[in-house]
Amino acid sequence: MKILKKPSFVALLASKLFYTCVVIIILSSCAYFNTVYNAKNYFREGRKSVRHDTLVTDSENFDKTIEKSTAIIVKYPDTRWIDDALFMMGASYYFKGDYARSLEKLDFLIQNYPESGYQYESQYLIGLANYKLERYGSAVVALREAMNARKFRKKSLIALLYVYYGDANYKDLYEIADTLMNGSLSYDERRTVLRFVSMAQFEEQRYEDALETSSQLLSITRDERERRDLKLRIAEIYLEIGEFDLCRKFLVDETDPEFRDLLADLYLKTGNVAEAKDICSELSQNRMPDVAAEAFYEIAQIYESEDSIDLAVANYDSALVKSPNSEYGLKARKRSEVLKRIQSLTGETEDEVRSQFLLAEIYFADINDLPKALEGYQNVYRNYPKSKWAPKALYAHLWIASYIHGDDTLAATLARSLIDSYPRTEYAMSAQQILQTIESDSSVNGQEP
Repeated sequence: MKILKKPSFVALLASKLFYTCVVIIILSSCAYFNTVYNAKNYFREGRKSVRHDTLVTDSENFDKTIEKSTAIIVKYPDTRWIDDALFMMGASYYFKGDYARSLEKLDFLIQNYPESGYQYESQYLIGLANYKLERYGSAVVALREAMNARKFRKKSLIALLYVYYGDANYKDLYEIADTLMNGSLSYDERRTVLRFVSMAQFEEQRYEDALETSSQLLSITRDERERRDLKLRIAEIYLEIGEFDLCRKFLVDETDPEFRDLLADLYLKTGNVAEAKDICSELSQNRMPDVAAEAFYEIAQIYESEDSIDLAVANYDSALVKSPNSEYGLKARKRSEVLKRIQSLTGETEDEVRSQFLLAEIYFADINDLPKALEGYQNVYRNYPKSKWAPKALYAHLWIASYIHGDDTLAATLARSLIDSYPRTEYAMSAQQILQTIESDSSVNGQEP
């Protein structure tokens, strides 16, 4: 009978160590694959919330994707999934709106993993991220690189429409639009192309072309919101080209505030100020603060044009109260402050010359009303030639004549008058420089200044 020997202590220890190592390896392997699986799963779920490359719901899945992808990179730097992790992080940051971090991860992937299957999709997202950051040149470079992949060619071309429109590069926008229209497009894609073409034509003031394109687009568009925007643009074009009757037909039955506001513009342009005021008064009661603020601002503009300063100030202040941080609220604040300064200076009696000069400065610098500014400057240096304000006013007239109106003959006359009348002032020195430039240019051109 064979007697079995009990295993030694060393053998038992070795056996336990072996099995422990096996267990550790298995557990580590499971943790590794679980991390990779979870990262991919969260990313896949997150993509379900994306429409047209834009996140439409929450970003919780993308937050978890970033967390798991970071774990892959930190714990398993030699894994074959490293480019997957970098791409998922970069894409997640893009969809979350963190474009700077998105570019950081995707650029690193492009530079360090040139054989990755994510190269072209990364270039596409890099293009979109740069567009969002208004880095239009970099966006174009990335999107044109992404176009080399058939899968991203059309998407990149459409994205370039956004980029070129944002950059006001209408020549290249039209070329991209022609390329797309000569290919196979879905209904939505065709609408997108025509929409950008019509907007670009409008911005370039090619109103006849914009009208044709917008009308073509309106005939095929079923979306009510888009139809509204198109009808508004068509009405704006009619207003710009002087087709007032056609413009009115587009506007009279519309209740939307933007249409009503455009109708007020139409009435102003055709001299029907009373109707324009009525519409603006109606809009000033709108429940939307921004709409009401714009209406009050436009009423104030009408009163200001009529030199009814008190009423203008009152309506600017109403616009400010309605929506203080909106575009028209901020513009109203500035305009109200300027008019109140005018009121204050107009009523000043102690130093009338100073007041007239400062009023001219306000009309020139703040209101951009050159005729009133020049009237004020001329009144100062002609009627009060001994005043300390006279050389300043004369130099202001000289500066406007030279640099704004480009009237060298008048500028030379004013410069000589300033030098002769106020020879020891700093304004005479500046006038001498302007006169020398005029005489030098005239000598070159063979003319007398």
